[in-house]
Amino acid sequence: MNKEEFDINQELEQMRQDYADLKERFDKQQIINDHLMQTAMKGDVRRLFLSKKTIPLGITVLVIAVILSFVQGYEWWLPAALIVFGLIFFPGVFWAYKGVREDEIYNGDILSTTEALRKFKKRYIAVETGICIYFFAFVVLATLYMTSLNISAEMMWRRGIFIALLCVGTLTLEYVYAKRLLKSCDDIIDRLQMKEDNSQKN
Repeated sequence: MNKEEFDINQELEQMRQDYADLKERFDKQQIINDHLMQTAMKGDVRRLFLSKKTIPLGITVLVIAVILSFVQGYEWWLPAALIVFGLIFFPGVFWAYKGVREDEIYNGDILSTTEALRKFKKRYIAVETGICIYFFAFVVLATLYMTSLNISAEMMWRRGIFIALLCVGTLTLEYVYAKRLLKSCDDIIDRLQMKEDNSQKN
């Protein structure tokens, strides 16, 4: 073996070594990226299913609020409004989550899971729209009811402002929560699509 062949062999060996090092670093980086993606996915999935998992607590709080309304002798429209809200919200949440399962997000068919999440997003937005309409109707009807009572204008304004602030505060919190939930839904869909693209490349 002459010097030229020896140098070529050394260069080839160095290239093989560099390629092996590069592949090892890439594999480690890929493992880290997969781990970070899985951790982020778990956080998004927890946030996505939080509304569904807190339904029993919500129903319990609503029932207690209705009972206290009757016990404290509040006017009939307050417990009635709470009951109507529960009849809109809780079945609406179950309807929104129809076909969406936590285990399928991790292990199910990616295409069907992505489609189910897109349907969930549309349904959840419809539920939130229904809640906004309900609160608007509640403020209008409560205002009309108060104007029919024999109370002073000052008292009526106080009650009206209180009801309006309560509704605005509730809708603001609901908007912030729904925005985070829908963002988690979008992030899950994006990660599932990335997973599908990577599997097709491999």
